[in-house]
Amino acid sequence: MSMPTAKQKYWSEQLLLAESFEGSLTQYAQTQNVPVQSLYYWRSYFKRAVVEPKTKPLFTQVVNASVTNVCLKLQIGKTQIQFTQLPDPQWLSEFIAASHTS
Repeated sequence: MSMPTAKQKYWSEQLLLAESFEGSLTQYAQTQNVPVQSLYYWRSYFKRAVVEPKTKPLFTQVVNASVTNVCLKLQIGKTQIQFTQLPDPQWLSEFIAASHTS
């Protein structure tokens, strides 16, 4: 997988901010003075970039963390991500699929 370009990073960040924005995508675009069609284009672009695995889905072991406020810990190689609450299932599925394509 190649490194993202500056433009891809910019639009990825914009989409993350838009996702956490209280209003609609159109309202977010207006507040940021960016064309809403660009947001729709890049959202579609990134969805297409996530390649569906052609093999059986891969599962990872879920480990009960020793810290009491962690409900989920993902470990990929030497990297660990800990969650205090369960993430969105769709996001988690896409994250795991993307981590196996790198």
